[in-house]
Amino acid sequence: MISFYFCVLVTSSLIWEIICTSSCTVTDVKSLVVGYCDRLTGLNLTSVGGTMVNDHNCDVLLPKQVFIEEPVFQYPMADTKKFYTIIMVDPDAAPRMEGEFYVHLMKSNIPGLALKSKDNSKTIGIYYRAFKPPTPPRGTGAHRYISLVFVQRDGNNFLPTLPQMRSRFMLSSWLRGKNLCGPVAGTAFRAQF
Repeated sequence: MISFYFCVLVTSSLIWEIICTSSCTVTDVKSLVVGYCDRLTGLNLTSVGGTMVNDHNCDVLLPKQVFIEEPVFQYPMADTKKFYTIIMVDPDAAPRMEGEFYVHLMKSNIPGLALKSKDNSKTIGIYYRAFKPPTPPRGTGAHRYISLVFVQRDGNNFLPTLPQMRSRFMLSSWLRGKNLCGPVAGTAFRAQF
């Protein structure tokens, strides 16, 4: 876990004091891949057809056609004054190198109000990698599709550098130096050919 500290210089009479408080943490991505349903909670994914994935059925095996279109993302604990980034990855995509993922979605500057909404419309935000539905190749078994929600420390000014390709995305490297906290919520499902 990486902790970020926010430091403030305070003057009190003739005394200068630096006060540091932990304001943000980023969980090690490697720890999320193992036992992810225990660590990722609070996010609801709903398909166009009404299938929901959440804390109660995290890691459910679904036909790949269920999420052929981008799901609606709902995070009931979202702070309406903050902005969020959602990343959906597949850790089981070839070539299956540790720490590499296939990016199915990268969407930022999502208002907390939109994530908190019970509206069944697509979650608003800025696409950096538009949704690509699950497409696990024949004979590769079930793939995990993990959705992660991060808080943006810079409000709606988050302009990430884009991964050059969807495949071989090193999420932990990409997160370094970004003003993202979390993941604060997440869930996952599995699909196979």
